Amino acid sequence: MNFKELGISRPVKENLEANDITEPTEVQQKAIPKVKEGKDLMVESETGSGKTLAFSLPLIEKIDGDHTQALILSPTRELAKQISAEIDMASANSIETVTIYGGVDYEPQIQGAKTANIIVGTPGRVLDLFKKGKINADELEYFVLDEADRMLDMGFQDELEQIISHLPDHKQNLLFGATIPRSLKKMCDRYDIDPETIRIEKSEHTRNLDEKYVNANRDEKLSMLYTFLKKRDRDLSVVFCKTKNTTRWLADKLRKNNIDAQELNGDMNQNQREDVLERFEKGDIKVVVATDVAARGIDVDDVTHVFNYDVPDKADTYTHRIGRAGRQGREGEAITLLEKNDHQKFRKIKKKLDIPRIDEKPDLLDARV
Repeated sequence: MNFKELGISRPVKENLEANDITEPTEVQQKAIPKVKEGKDLMVESETGSGKTLAFSLPLIEKIDGDHTQALILSPTRELAKQISAEIDMASANSIETVTIYGGVDYEPQIQGAKTANIIVGTPGRVLDLFKKGKINADELEYFVLDEADRMLDMGFQDELEQIISHLPDHKQNLLFGATIPRSLKKMCDRYDIDPETIRIEKSEHTRNLDEKYVNANRDEKLSMLYTFLKKRDRDLSVVFCKTKNTTRWLADKLRKNNIDAQELNGDMNQNQREDVLERFEKGDIKVVVATDVAARGIDVDDVTHVFNYDVPDKADTYTHRIGRAGRQGREGEAITLLEKNDHQKFRKIKKKLDIPRIDEKPDLLDARV
């Protein structure tokens, strides 16, 4: 099925083709017709599978007039800006969007909300503007939660529910995420949202991802990571750590060993984070060392490797992490470094996802600790 068969108009199709988007992904093929039919949806599809265009393309086709018709919420400002950019790309700016997030001046966002067809924002700042009476949602027709599962993981449930209370009852609800947690289903029940569920299995965009784990003693983890990175020094890699302190420590150690690495964590201000992401996307930085929350802003197709320096707590987190690599059919690799006391935690993830062990430990290069 191509974009024409999905009912995408010629101007939008031409805008997509100008950006080398010629064929719809599986989630787009399955979700776009349902959105156009006006159905509430709950869509489970992995990071990098094309979810943004799956909900934004039919909105672009259906929006008409000069009032606010759609509200799209995202967990981070980086992702909100990326969603707005994709809408602007596909619509060639014929749809007016405003991106609303914290850490910047209110006034431009307030002025933008007065005329925007689509508001894209993070829950905290959007709720703030609702409370100030600066967003008019009386004629809202579409409500989208992108990365809905991560917003709940990040503690945004109260803000989401308060925002829903400001919205009209009769609207189309579109909920997208890499997973569908029970808490999301319960929230739908509380607000009488009865969505049709679409689940996209691992498909072309993840089949080329090679997942594995390797045992590592604590005193050799840095050398092991360094060895893996040096042998892949032309690739873009994301290294996941549990704490902000670890991201700083590890990025510093990698730089001292001539690895182009930069930490990405919640202690950095907006300008610093955007600078890191821009340099990473350009390839000026080869390695980003990030916490789970900070990594939600990483949406770079050319990432080939993900390293779990610290083991994730659950399978869903693992899935979100490795979704950064091997996107859109590209080859990728995800390697988890396991210390002795990590095995019990990782066993449940390994059993659920069938992750093989690296048969032989690599010959370690010396890294300066």
